Amino acid sequence: EFECYLAVNNVEGLKPGYYHYMPDKHSLELVEEKDSLNEDITLSLCGQSWAEKANVVFYYSVVPYRAEWRYGIWAHRTALIDAGHITQNLYIACSSAGLGTCGSASVETPVSNKMFHLDEEEEFIFYAATVGTISDANEQEEAEFYAFLKEE
Repeated sequence: EFECYLAVNNVEGLKPGYYHYMPDKHSLELVEEKDSLNEDITLSLCGQSWAEKANVVFYYSVVPYRAEWRYGIWAHRTALIDAGHITQNLYIACSSAGLGTCGSASVETPVSNKMFHLDEEEEFIFYAATVGTISDANEQEEAEFYAFLKEE
């Protein structure tokens, strides 16, 4: 029931802009090339300007009918469970690649929909996750913050 879109800000080999992930081809489709994404990213994430530092922001959309035809009035339950699985896998992939990630439900849906040219009725953005490298300047602070995970 989901689609994945990306705002690519600084990724080697990709032009800055908006992309759509096509799982059947395991490839990205360029939706719109754009030199500066910072204002759009901040507006789409409810003013969270820190997100502009991300190399890429993943935006997840839902096409409700894809779950509704099968699960009827219980479709929302399945969608919530599946959204958790999808985003958890992003966290795992980022961790194994040495990247930072931060999921956020603070999404300005109309702004996000406009970025990816979605109709807002049959498909709409509901969640986002920033992904990026951790700067050397912040590495010690980041390690201290997550030290509790390494305690035995």
